[in-house]
Amino acid sequence: MQLTDSFKLHCFVFLGAFLIFTMEPMVARIVLPIYGGSFHVWTTTLTFFQGILFIGYLYCHFFAKRLGGWHIALVATPLIWLPLSNHFGFNPPDDHNPAWFLLFQLTIHVALPFGVLATTSVIAQSWFTRSNIQHKSPYPLYASSNAGSILALLAYIALFEPLFGLRVQQSLWFVVYIVYVFLAWFCWKKVTQKSKSTDSTSLRSTGVKVGTLIKWIFLSALPSGFMLAVSNAVTLELGSVPLVWVLPLVLYLLSYVFTFSQKKIISPTILHAFWPGAATFGLCSLYTPSLGELWELAAHLIALFLVAMVGHGELYRLRPSSNQLTVFYLAIALGGWLGGIAVSLVAPVAFSSLIEYPIIIGVFAITLLTIKREFLYHSLLKRPYLSILGALAIALPLYQMTKKTNRNDGMIVPFFDSKPIYQYRNYYGIYKIADLPLNPKDIFPQWSEKDPLFNEKGPILRTLWHGSTVHGSQIIHPYTRKYALSYYHSEGPLKDLLIERKKNRNVAIIGLGVGACSTYFEEPEKITFYELDPSIVDIAQNHFTYLSDCSASITNVEGDARIQLELAPDNSYDIIMIDAFSSDAIPTHLLTKEAFSLYDRKLASNGKLIFHITNRHYDLQGVIKSTSGEQWEALARHSDEQPKPFEDHSLYCVLLRKGSDITSLLRANWRSLDSYEYECDPWSDDYINTLAPLYIMLRAKKIL
Repeated sequence: MQLTDSFKLHCFVFLGAFLIFTMEPMVARIVLPIYGGSFHVWTTTLTFFQGILFIGYLYCHFFAKRLGGWHIALVATPLIWLPLSNHFGFNPPDDHNPAWFLLFQLTIHVALPFGVLATTSVIAQSWFTRSNIQHKSPYPLYASSNAGSILALLAYIALFEPLFGLRVQQSLWFVVYIVYVFLAWFCWKKVTQKSKSTDSTSLRSTGVKVGTLIKWIFLSALPSGFMLAVSNAVTLELGSVPLVWVLPLVLYLLSYVFTFSQKKIISPTILHAFWPGAATFGLCSLYTPSLGELWELAAHLIALFLVAMVGHGELYRLRPSSNQLTVFYLAIALGGWLGGIAVSLVAPVAFSSLIEYPIIIGVFAITLLTIKREFLYHSLLKRPYLSILGALAIALPLYQMTKKTNRNDGMIVPFFDSKPIYQYRNYYGIYKIADLPLNPKDIFPQWSEKDPLFNEKGPILRTLWHGSTVHGSQIIHPYTRKYALSYYHSEGPLKDLLIERKKNRNVAIIGLGVGACSTYFEEPEKITFYELDPSIVDIAQNHFTYLSDCSASITNVEGDARIQLELAPDNSYDIIMIDAFSSDAIPTHLLTKEAFSLYDRKLASNGKLIFHITNRHYDLQGVIKSTSGEQWEALARHSDEQPKPFEDHSLYCVLLRKGSDITSLLRANWRSLDSYEYECDPWSDDYINTLAPLYIMLRAKKIL
């Protein structure tokens, strides 16, 4: 095959991969609002795509050569209903685990175009081999495929999502797919012309040993599963958005590029010496609650990259000859799919924590020792300095973790010293309830021993955690349990918004938490909590007493707030409060123009729209300012810089209709967002740019 034809095949593979990996985050972005911003949406979506990839490889192995030119007809078939629809048309059932329904929706809407694209790399390598079997290796095509994948992911978060809405993204994707169809036809035509002189007998596949197949599957399944485990750990802290999804996947694919290229970027000996230390670093970040610091993200990503480099490096070392390409890639696809199933579908049901993270590391270590125990032993003996450095790489993060757990500052002490009394994991998150015994004198310095409750069980600080994010706390004691704590304490911004003389309010609160907001209301007022996750309702009712202690009429509505709020009468609520945390990211579909329009319809003429936007990673004030438009007066207030015990820093925004009297709020240190210095483009259901609020927060922290 001439160089120009080889280049065209590389372009074909590159373009197919580019389409696949812009399709993945785009489809996940489309379905994310339907599932309330759940942190498992991405891993479930990615597992679906891994399954379709395996089916595509099955097609390549059994049917592609027999169909010949009919494969080009299959490539063109998705043009019938492309571009991709922005409206999937179904709402998920009210279920603790809607993963199967999401898989059903994805199968209906995107299985065929993705399946066609999934065949690109293997088909191209098969064509390459038939045309030039004796001259060059086809494996660089696989590196080209992964290079296209990486560029697609980076382009999506850096260009497509910030610059274009979903409809424009889909139209552009459709245009590029048309180019892909013509390029596929052109490459196939060239191959069929040049393959006539090829000795077809040289293409016959020889048998593959079962042991080799098992090694291929394990070495592809474990890095794939670990990539999804890292994705879960990261999205649990940073929220489920394309920016967060892409980083682990880029490193995972980059390891394929490095290991399957002809030039070795990093020595395998160095990788084998230091991956245990990197994995230990990742484990320490998983089990050391440092409140979402950036080093945690770095630790997870470093661990993932080295594990993937070692696993995929072993895959390349055990690669077969060219006549077994489809079997090899079929095994890789099956392993990747099995790893995805284990983390996205099995782990949420089987485990109450992210225990799959250390399990995968342990199984990976056993697999490597089984495959090349003698090589590792002799290699480390020949290079004792690497052995020593590798041991130090393991010991250092363990030492740092020990120091952190013994510190007595910040929020680390409650996290470690508290006793877990309940832990639960479902499709929406991982929740832990922990009790921390308190010294009665610290709360009631003048408490008399004559008090009949003095000798009873002392006060307990009960906290609901979502990852390392506090979703609410309560001091369990008859004298204190009616007082709101954490972000909701009565000396913070909520005091100015919820403590009023008017006592017949009808209130909607999106996000239940532990029910602390109910302390601001009493009979005959009405509160409707809209809660996406049914398990949170059970937690608030059975482990905390805020709801049972409140005299106001309380109704809990389960399901996505935007869907359920549509059913409420117009102009019925005096207050709508959005407190829908998904760890540290408010679900983006609750901050769009369409969502604001919904709130406007449901609020009474003098109603208030309140946003709780306390966040470690995203500054959402600019988003609220731009999206609220000219219709609202938007104000914001931070809590005091020196909070008292059991109080946390918080940030609230309140929106009142234009013309409302805001004098009292300005006197209470609320500031108008009209003077807010950072600008963001308005968000809509079609356009959301999470890079902007992240960039603003990094600038505010002087990281940039």
